[in-house]
Amino acid sequence: MKPSTSQQRTRMLAIYASESEEQAIKKKAAETGTSVSEYLRSCGLRRVLATKPSADLVAVRDYAGKAKSEIIGLIHIAESNNNEELLKIAKLIEEHVDKAIAAAFNLFL
Repeated sequence: MKPSTSQQRTRMLAIYASESEEQAIKKKAAETGTSVSEYLRSCGLRRVLATKPSADLVAVRDYAGKAKSEIIGLIHIAESNNNEELLKIAKLIEEHVDKAIAAAFNLFL
């Protein structure tokens, strides 16, 4: 986050930390997608920084969303053809995909 022109950061703070604390702070800053300076300012000013999702989690969300779209199409076909057996299976699969999507977004159905 860039400061506004009326809020230029011209002061420098120095802190003492152990090697393990330094590494932990750098890791947490990276996890939130911020610089160490922004991370420490946010901690000190009590701002909340959300952790960026991993690339794997983003991929899971993407694939689950695509699967959900395909399942909805299958449900439509099953309904159009009055195929109750296929409809039952497709809705069960849809329920499982919904749970996977919810888990990927840390939600509960």
